[in-house]
Amino acid sequence: MSTKFLVKPYRRSFCRPLITSRGAWAQREGFLLRMESEDGIGYGEVAPIPSFGSETIDAAEDFLRTITIEGEEVSTANLPACAFALSAASQSIHREGPKQKEYAICALLSAGAAVLQEAEKKIEQGYETLKWKIGVKSLNIELKQARDLFDLLPKGASLRLDANAALVPPALDSWLELLGEFSSQVDFLEQPLPCGQEPLMADAMQNTGISIALDESLNGANAGHWLEPGAWAGPLVVKAPIMGDVEWLSSRLKPLARQLVLSSVFETGVGMESVFRLADTLPEVDRALGYDTVNAFNDALTQIKAGPIICASQRQCYDPEQIWNSI
Repeated sequence: MSTKFLVKPYRRSFCRPLITSRGAWAQREGFLLRMESEDGIGYGEVAPIPSFGSETIDAAEDFLRTITIEGEEVSTANLPACAFALSAASQSIHREGPKQKEYAICALLSAGAAVLQEAEKKIEQGYETLKWKIGVKSLNIELKQARDLFDLLPKGASLRLDANAALVPPALDSWLELLGEFSSQVDFLEQPLPCGQEPLMADAMQNTGISIALDESLNGANAGHWLEPGAWAGPLVVKAPIMGDVEWLSSRLKPLARQLVLSSVFETGVGMESVFRLADTLPEVDRALGYDTVNAFNDALTQIKAGPIICASQRQCYDPEQIWNSI
């Protein structure tokens, strides 16, 4: 029996558009991939984000059309989201690997005036790490909101601030001055400056002691360098579904496991479980995952329930066939 590929496109509307410094994101498009072979059936997900360096939806669709018509795998060069999906589907056929683990989840807060109310709810639900998008409103407004957020945090809780590369050096200085007042409650400041300004961010981290994470830099022109052991001293925010073959990723990321923050690309439950299985191969990963994305959509494409912990028992109920049939 030769390998057979089936593909279903999906388009999901956010319950509320995701607002970042890049603008508003209202719909998530991608593809589910079903791989059938004599060994069984496996599933993967193609969830591109071109602005983060992946292929476009059109390029992914062209590739998937090729493998479904010809029934053979072709090169995934320059198609990291497709490579992730194919390798994840192949691995899921055999379903062998490390024991399924549970993971702490970082709460995702919306930009805007409602952030304090959201933070209160997330804290009541048991989240100990919260993430807030900055670089959306004016600097003075966000500095005031940040101070209020830190005052709200209970003992032991911490805050991640994600600028999506939107700051300029003077604004970064202002943020670091504020964060220095609350250093014990700062998890990290994520990608404050654009790709290419990593030396400035490294100097800022060293001079202030505030941890700075790379995100966009890991998908930019010099991405490979920052995934070399010792290249970056702070956290590394990894969006695995747009970073290539799963087996290659596991090998590449293992030496960096303690720095890793695995982060969602707003994929369905298929891609989500593929990332969790990747995390299972990296036992030293101990930072809260950026996967408070379940309630971003109101559909049947994710089976995990939102919460501060993704339990192994929830993961054991994963049924990709049900998700496939929901499209």
